[in-house]
Amino acid sequence: MSLQIVITVTVFLITMSVIFWRPRGMNEAWPASIGAAIILLTGMVSYGDILDIISKIGGASVTIMATIVMAVILESFGFFHWSAARLVNLAKGSGYRLYWYIQLLCFLMTLLFNNDGSILITTPILILLLKNLRLKPHQQIPYLLSGALIATASSAPIGVSNIVNLIALKIVHMSLYMHTAMMFVPATLGLIFMSCLMFIVIKNKIPKELPISAAEIEEAFFHQTFSSPKIGDKR
Repeated sequence: MSLQIVITVTVFLITMSVIFWRPRGMNEAWPASIGAAIILLTGMVSYGDILDIISKIGGASVTIMATIVMAVILESFGFFHWSAARLVNLAKGSGYRLYWYIQLLCFLMTLLFNNDGSILITTPILILLLKNLRLKPHQQIPYLLSGALIATASSAPIGVSNIVNLIALKIVHMSLYMHTAMMFVPATLGLIFMSCLMFIVIKNKIPKELPISAAEIEEAFFHQTFSSPKIGDKR
């Protein structure tokens, strides 16, 4: 084994260990940056390699940063509370109907944004929703897990719905149109089958009827939105 491989593997293992350990609450960006700097300074990676990597992942990186900013903006004007209230209203007191609307929400969010953006946006909505429905923990988990699974798997039908897809398509020089033409129908059918299978598995664990009405949920959301202190408020 060459010295370069030994150094690269050693730096990688130490970096990952520090990231997971996080001594004194250290931000994971610090060990990652230091590890990358060591690899660069020792000549393991050339500047040409860096430019090539940037050209492949630059667009995907900007996309995920824009998605994070968008999620923060949506939260700032109460979009998460509004969406949660609408889901309860559409469910009309049925826990089963709520399951399918959650699946549809996660699917559409992934198609409109990407799988990372879908998780960033749908997770706060589901947490607010389930918290205010006052469901027991064992009743909340099936909704959260099934929603997260669909949000992730829904990146298969179209390439732009997954940051990894964008990078992979860039490497193999495949267009988004070609990816969608080959994957949309089989991937969508697979998602429908997976949703139905999950519903059969968790049907006995989710409530048939929701314990709180839509009117009570909307009132709770209203009080949470307008009674919480805003930035700049003097108490």
